[in-house]
Amino acid sequence: MKITPASIAFNQQGTPVATEFDDVYFSNQDGLAESHFVFFQHNGLPQRWQSPSSLPFVIAETGFGTGLNFLQTWQQFVESGQQAQALHFISVEKFPLTRADLAQALASWPTLQGFAAQLIQQYPAAIAGCHRLEFEQGKVFLDLHFGDVDDIFSDMACPPDGLVDAFYLDGFAPSKNPQMWSDSLFSHMARLGKPGSTFATFTAAGFVRRGLQAAGYSVDKVPGFGTKREMLCGRLENKPLTQSDSCWQRYQAKPASKQVTIIGAGLAGANLAHALAKRGIEINLFSQAEGAADGASGNLQGGFYPQLHVAPSHSSLIQALAFTYAKRTYACLLNDGYAFDGEFCGVLQVGFNPEQQARIQSLAERASWPQDLVHWVDVDTCSELAGIAMPYPALFIREGGWLNPPSLIDALLQKASSLSPLTCHYQHRLQHVERLPQGWLLTFDNGVQHQCETLVFATGAESINLPLLNALPLRPVRGQVEHLPSQGQLSKLRSVVCHKGYLTPAWQGLHAMGSTYTKGDMARDVRGRRAITTSALCKPHWQIVTGSERYMATARRAHRSVVPHRITSQLWAPCLMLPLSSSNFKH
Repeated sequence: MKITPASIAFNQQGTPVATEFDDVYFSNQDGLAESHFVFFQHNGLPQRWQSPSSLPFVIAETGFGTGLNFLQTWQQFVESGQQAQALHFISVEKFPLTRADLAQALASWPTLQGFAAQLIQQYPAAIAGCHRLEFEQGKVFLDLHFGDVDDIFSDMACPPDGLVDAFYLDGFAPSKNPQMWSDSLFSHMARLGKPGSTFATFTAAGFVRRGLQAAGYSVDKVPGFGTKREMLCGRLENKPLTQSDSCWQRYQAKPASKQVTIIGAGLAGANLAHALAKRGIEINLFSQAEGAADGASGNLQGGFYPQLHVAPSHSSLIQALAFTYAKRTYACLLNDGYAFDGEFCGVLQVGFNPEQQARIQSLAERASWPQDLVHWVDVDTCSELAGIAMPYPALFIREGGWLNPPSLIDALLQKASSLSPLTCHYQHRLQHVERLPQGWLLTFDNGVQHQCETLVFATGAESINLPLLNALPLRPVRGQVEHLPSQGQLSKLRSVVCHKGYLTPAWQGLHAMGSTYTKGDMARDVRGRRAITTSALCKPHWQIVTGSERYMATARRAHRSVVPHRITSQLWAPCLMLPLSSSNFKH
C-alpha cells in the first residue's frame, strides 16, 4: 500500500493536530505527563522490569504519532538501570509524520531531546512495512510499522504463548477514528498477548470495554488524566488457543543459544555476527580463505541502492526496507568510530533509451515511493549531480552510493568483537556436517572439528557444494567487474551511474564498472572476452563520460548465489538471506 504522510497543524498551545481526524496527538495540558500516567503507570512500569529475564520486554502500540510514548518509555527504561533485559517496542502508524513535523512536535519536550535527536536521525522514509530502529547498542529496538493496524497485527508472527507483554492503546479517539477501534483489533491483542499481558488506554468508551472483555481481557475503569473522568486498563485472563502456522515454527524453538557458529565471512556473515553480538551472543566465525571478505564480498567497490519497481511488489518492498535498514546500520557504525571506505554520494538510474525513459517517468508519476527515497531529475539536474554532462533524465536515489565491502566487513567484525566474544577461524574449509542430538559436528579440511548448538550458513555461491542445502533452489551466478583508471572526464564523476550495469566514482584512482551476470557458471578464470561483454553492458556509461569506447581495464570475477526470484544477499541486505550469502568515510 502507498503510505500517505499525516497532515499536521499546530494549535495555539503548540500541540500537533491531525487535520484529517480533527484531533490532537497528545493533551494540550501536558502530553508527557498524560503519557506517563496512562500508558506507563497503568501497565505497571517500571516495576515489571525489575524481575530478571533474558527475554526482551515487548510493548505493542497502536498509533506511533509523534513517538512521545516510545521516547518516554525508552528514557524510563534507561533510567531504571535494567542490565539483563532488552526493550522491544512495536508501534503501528498509518499516517506517519514527516521528519520536519516530528522534529517540531518533539521540540516541546526538553527532557527528551537527547532521545528525540536519535529518533529523528534514524526516522525512516514513508515506505509500507516494518522499519527496525536500534538504540543503546541494541538494548532498545523499535519496530515501526507503516500501514493499517489490522493488516499488520493479523500478519504478525506469534508463538503459542504470546509475544507482547504490554499494549499501549493509543491513536485518535474512537469517535474520530472508529475504523481502528474494532473487534478485530481486540482479537489480535488476545492472540499476540502473553497470558497476563496488560493494556492501558485513555478512552473509556463502552464498546471498547465490551470488545476487550469479549476477547479475553479483564477491564478496569479507573480515573483518567487531568480533566478526563475515566480511562480503561486491564490484563489478559483468558488467552485463546491458537494453532501456529508451520512457516513460523522458528518462534516455537527452545530459548536461543548464547553461542552461534557462522560459516562464511562475507557481507552476510559479518552482518549476522554484528547483529548477534548486539544481543550478547558469543560467535565462532569460520572461513575457507586467509581472511574475511573473500568471494563476491572482496570486490573493491559495490553499488549501494535498491531495485525498485514502478508498482511496489513484495520483492521491491523487501529491497527498499532492507536498503534503509542497512543505511541506518552502516551510519551507526560510522558514528561509533568504525570507519570504512565508501561514499553515500547518491545513485542515478539513467534513462539511456526511450524504453528506460518511459519507465522512470512512469515510476515518478505514479509516486508509489516517497520522494526522500527516490525522485525524478531532469537532464540539467542529472548532470549537476553526476558532475559531468549527462544527456538523459534519471531517477536519483539520494541515500545510495558505493561501498568497499572488505573495509565494511572489517568494521562490522570490529564492532561485533567489542560487544561480545568473537573468534574468527580462517583457512578452515568445511568438509562434513553431522547432525547430533544436541547440535552439529563440523569437520574441516585441516582436521579440526567443532561442535555447536546453533549453525548458520552464510556461504554465498559455495552453498551449492553443501549436501545439507541440496533441497534449496540455489543457483550460482558468475559476475565480472572491471576496474578503470580515472582519467579525463571520468575523473569528475561524483555519483554512481546505473543502466543495466553500473559505474562508480573513483576510489584509489580506479572506477568500478560491471557486472556481468552468467547463470550456472562456476568457472574461476578472468576472461578477456568478458571485457567486451561488460563494455556492451555499460557502453552508455562509457560513451557519456569519455565519448569513447576504448579503455584499458583490469578485472575481478566472483560468484553469487540466487534463488528463482533473483533475491541475493547484497550490500543493502544485512542478514536478510542468511543461507545466501557525505564524504569519504575514512576520517
